Amino acid sequence: MRERKYDVTRLSAKELMVLPAIGSKPDVIKALQLLPGVQTQSEGMSLMMVRGGEPGQNQYLLDNVPLIYVNHLGGLMSVFNPDMINSVDFYKGNFPARQGGKLSSIVDITQREGDISKHQGSFGLGVTDAAVSFEGPLVGKKMSYIITARKTLVDALLAGASVLSDGNSSIVAYGFHDINAKLSWKPDQRNNLSVNLYQGDDYLNYWTKPWKMPKDESRHINQQWGNWLVAGRWNRVFSSKWYAENILSFSRYRNKSGQYHTYREENITQQIETLNIASVKDFSFRSAWKYSFLNNWNVDFGGHVSYLIYEPNYNYLSTSTPSQIGDIYHSIESAAYIDNKISLFSCFTLQPSLRISNFSNNGEDFLDVEPRVNLSYRLHPNHSLNFNYMRVRQNSHLVFAPAELLKREVWLPATSALRPELSNQFSASWNGRFADGKYTAETNVYYKKMEHLVTLKEGYENMVEITGIENKIESDGKGSAYGAEFMVKKNTGKWTGFVAYASSHADRTFANINGGKTYEFDYNRPHSFTLNANRDLGKNWTMSAVWIVQSGIPYTPALGKYFTFNPETGNTNVEMIYGTKNSKRMQPYHRLDLGFNHTITTKRGNKAIWTYSLYNAYNRINPFGYYYDNDNDTENHTNYNHPLQLYKLSLFSIIPSISYKVYFDYTKKNKTVKVKEKKRYNWLYY
Repeated sequence: MRERKYDVTRLSAKELMVLPAIGSKPDVIKALQLLPGVQTQSEGMSLMMVRGGEPGQNQYLLDNVPLIYVNHLGGLMSVFNPDMINSVDFYKGNFPARQGGKLSSIVDITQREGDISKHQGSFGLGVTDAAVSFEGPLVGKKMSYIITARKTLVDALLAGASVLSDGNSSIVAYGFHDINAKLSWKPDQRNNLSVNLYQGDDYLNYWTKPWKMPKDESRHINQQWGNWLVAGRWNRVFSSKWYAENILSFSRYRNKSGQYHTYREENITQQIETLNIASVKDFSFRSAWKYSFLNNWNVDFGGHVSYLIYEPNYNYLSTSTPSQIGDIYHSIESAAYIDNKISLFSCFTLQPSLRISNFSNNGEDFLDVEPRVNLSYRLHPNHSLNFNYMRVRQNSHLVFAPAELLKREVWLPATSALRPELSNQFSASWNGRFADGKYTAETNVYYKKMEHLVTLKEGYENMVEITGIENKIESDGKGSAYGAEFMVKKNTGKWTGFVAYASSHADRTFANINGGKTYEFDYNRPHSFTLNANRDLGKNWTMSAVWIVQSGIPYTPALGKYFTFNPETGNTNVEMIYGTKNSKRMQPYHRLDLGFNHTITTKRGNKAIWTYSLYNAYNRINPFGYYYDNDNDTENHTNYNHPLQLYKLSLFSIIPSISYKVYFDYTKKNKTVKVKEKKRYNWLYY
């Protein structure tokens, strides 16, 4: 599934396409979750935990520009359209000095450039969305374009179903879309210029049914979240030894929740509007240079500067006297780096690197030096040992309430109260090739220490209603993680695939959580095993299978309960007494996913692919979470001896799906193609 060199995992678009996925649409993050050292928050989610890190400690780059928000459907899908992807480089360690700002991983996605020789495109239809792409040459074939877009199709169906449902008082509509565009221009052999655009949003709407409201009132609730990204890039080759890349970019993440209540009385209409917005805006310039001093010494150097605007909790209420509440942080982040690669004695490669970063926020400055070094020793042309140390700093904190289904993400800048997060990681690895590259294998061990971590204080479950959000954060947390990772891959033959296993531990320590004692990280899975098998079945059929076995995530058990009585309301409430945080573990998690691809030729001579997938093929009822049900206690106040009842919540059973994708070349003339199929099946091959 991947190529590996010095802690870098490379995933090509072709490899991505064969893996089974929900909705029969490939997904970058779901593919990365199969790798050792990468864990998911919960079943089906795209949030990644890498080597004991947090979801907000992963840096996602789209053509070297950071993208802040990466999920659709509350985490069921990522925002990365596979039609736009050329390759993915994934770092768990040994970060290049030019990259920084996130502690745990780098997901570096290179987008495709448009075809320079002909105009072509594709159309795809699946369970989750419809997608279309167009690409081709411009201006004498020195310029090319590519445009891709996808959109959910269930919006109207969901709204219609909620209209017909008598038990639902609201009309509900949910959807998402992504638009990617890239314009590339190569005026000569030395220069390459491009402009990238990405825009994507999720939107969830509730309208109270008119027949369930007074005639003179209406109510609408809207939640919308997503990204904008615009970037211009200039690559210049000065000579065989000099190369430079300069990028100017703007990106914005925004999560908006609004409630709109309209009253009508005679000729007067009044609307009360309540808005809550969390956003981050990033204006950046990046410059990277490469120079080869000698045949055995290469140097990368450069830097970046970013102007960031954080609005973690902006609130607006339109009444007779409109009010606006919320802090705004204006920050400047800058960094300079140098990265050396020196070859010694034909078997050693030394990479000493240095990154100096500074973060200024509302008059506060945080300066840090981030040394990094990697030593590689080639034991044999097919075997190498690697030793790595890196220090990384993160100047922003991600906070969200785990209980929220849609995971409303709020980003906070570093302050004197919420200091920048720090990580020091040591790792060692062995990589080997066997049978002329037919098999590859690797082993990694690592130890990571993290400081100044943050989390939401216990008891807060809704990020929308929080004001003074900084006061609801536990700060200055510490964390550690260590583990071993193993992978064996078969690259060629009728059967291809890989086997991966990871054994790991991760913990956290906060002064005001668990009595200040160290506890197991919320999403730590000590054991994780993945088996992938791919087979060419012949006659244009391919098959892929993925089997996953993991330890369950930890949870905090309840030891008992007590009752409190409110004399003013006459209500009796049940209060739980909890034990040591994360001292119990959920059931082990395992599932099998199957995928089949059938490539055909349509009547018009176009290539088309039918994809069939089966998620959780043997219908394993995996726990999504555990909870205690106290309804019986609150309804029957006299049953004080009713035992504690622990219940398992499961969301995903067996999920079959199908998708269809057809490729077309709209520059060629129509051709007559003979298709030997029965007429009644011709519609399948159109």
